[in-house]
Amino acid sequence: MTAAELLPLLDGVRSRGQGKWSARCPAHADRSPSLTIAEGDRGLLLKCWAGCTIEEITSRLGVTVADLFFDAPCPDGQKPISKPPKTDRVALAFRLELAALDRRLRAERVLTAIRGLDGATLTDEMRERLMAVVASTYRGLERADLFEGIADTLRWRAFHERMKAHAA
Repeated sequence: MTAAELLPLLDGVRSRGQGKWSARCPAHADRSPSLTIAEGDRGLLLKCWAGCTIEEITSRLGVTVADLFFDAPCPDGQKPISKPPKTDRVALAFRLELAALDRRLRAERVLTAIRGLDGATLTDEMRERLMAVVASTYRGLERADLFEGIADTLRWRAFHERMKAHAA
């Protein structure tokens, strides 16, 4: 079994570098990724940092431990090259837009709360902390703009890919 075959079976998969990923462990109620996946010399390496055993993980995925090993030795002792999972641009664009919306809503709450403050009653330290919060809020709004721009580009590219496939 290659990583390209295993990763679609997992939720919340994130790349952690060449041949390394993290995901939510299927063997327990995992809210944040605690399962690490890596390509080893002879197969795939799985580790749940919450303590689940390899047998528990593989049984939940519907595979055996033996399935994690590469079927045949490769020439010159090289490990097989797995293709990275194809990126779903529309889904990624949606997640970016959700992140942008979250930043905009947080900024709105902060800026609304600040409007009612009387600056004369604040100490210099409080005023400096408040200015740092406001600066961070505006940086969050800039990131929201960036995320929305990237989401638009991803949707545009996905649209063009579909049009090319449709034309062919």
